[in-house]
Amino acid sequence: MTDSPINTNMDRPAHLVATKSLRDILADLRKAEAWLLIAAIAAFLASAFFVVKYFVGGAMEPLNWSGEQWANALLGLSITAVITAAQAFLYSSGYKGSAAVVATVIVVFFGLFSEVSQSMEREDATVRHRSENSPVFQAALGSIQNLSAQAALPSGRSQQLAAASGAVAQHEAELAACHEKYRTASRIQQCERYEHGKIAEARGAVASAETAASGSAAVVGSALSAAIMQAKTLEYDEDKHYAMIRLLKGLFNIGGIWASFLFSMIIIGTFEYAFHFVGSHVADHRRALLLMGRDTHGDVIHTETRDTATSDAAISSMTGNGIPRDFGNEARETYLNQITPEAARPEPLESKVHDLTRERFFKLIYTEVRARILNGEVKPTVRPVTEAVTQTIRHHTKALGLQPSLIGKPERQKIAEKILEKLEREAVLELNPESGVGKSKYLLASQWANQPVAESPNPSSQAIG
Repeated sequence: MTDSPINTNMDRPAHLVATKSLRDILADLRKAEAWLLIAAIAAFLASAFFVVKYFVGGAMEPLNWSGEQWANALLGLSITAVITAAQAFLYSSGYKGSAAVVATVIVVFFGLFSEVSQSMEREDATVRHRSENSPVFQAALGSIQNLSAQAALPSGRSQQLAAASGAVAQHEAELAACHEKYRTASRIQQCERYEHGKIAEARGAVASAETAASGSAAVVGSALSAAIMQAKTLEYDEDKHYAMIRLLKGLFNIGGIWASFLFSMIIIGTFEYAFHFVGSHVADHRRALLLMGRDTHGDVIHTETRDTATSDAAISSMTGNGIPRDFGNEARETYLNQITPEAARPEPLESKVHDLTRERFFKLIYTEVRARILNGEVKPTVRPVTEAVTQTIRHHTKALGLQPSLIGKPERQKIAEKILEKLEREAVLELNPESGVGKSKYLLASQWANQPVAESPNPSSQAIG
């Protein structure tokens, strides 16, 4: 088991400062801002299609919209634009804390809901278009048209029924004319018997034709109903989904709508994560520039040069709280001001220690600072210990192959705080019972304060070796 090869425990912006030049940071920031703009536009369009369609109602045909529909469309676009802008600004701000988490959850929920809804609507329209243009559905529509025409046009059975009904009417008229045609009683009776027989025969033909016509109409009606049901089923065919959606449907044994939802969540969820990552990338590079004392254009933030007395008076009059100047940070800014975007990064010094790890690096600093605290050379407070850490790093620059300027003051102050906490755990330091404003937090433990510290060997050799 070996230690981690990371030399220092720095956050992302500090790591960018330590590993990239000013020109590289600015170039990466410009690229990230361009991609952030593209992601914001894509998110706006994906959400706007669904929101506008919901607000307008009806078909998405702007040329046929009324004034009210146009007003609703502009309202939907405005809402989507504001939420998408807030989403992009939040991602690129680098805000932390519970409020930022709540805001992120809200804007991400809106993006997922609207974009997944639009994706599912698009998939639904695609399936319906494929189903309605399939040969099977077109054949079903043709069958419905043929059966409807067949039901509307007179069939052979209908013609037979009409002929039989006409024969009945004809023989009834002939029966009524028997008295006019013949004068003798025998001839009249003979005519009436003949016509009665013909009438009965014609009525039998009418009943037979009616039965046949009813059966034919029932057959046509049943076929027409079956054809309509088939067309209704084929109008939205589940087999017309994309192959991946059909795979998810069969893999998880779920319905088509749930498979479409899962498919949309995979795509939109990945996009939202990439959107957030690009925004965080922009925030990290902006913070890195602030650590270097630069703005987002690479210009120095503080360019005024005044004498010490004038600067102290100006700061005191401006803040009104008498906070002393941070000369260490100003010295670092002076160093950074000497670096232009065109300047090449200095080559790191050749390290004589090739297995330096974070733990061994801290042990080296801790050993020397501990000895100096025990000897009374350094007070057990954050600022003196931070200065001692800085001196130790500079003293071992050649041996460790480090650039002291790349380890910023926040990192050195964190190391100092960790050293003080470790000394307290080891009972070398103890909390000051009279701690307060203007008083140190720690005191040297009584067992160390009342006895001389023995001459210790070279701590650097122990830590490095």
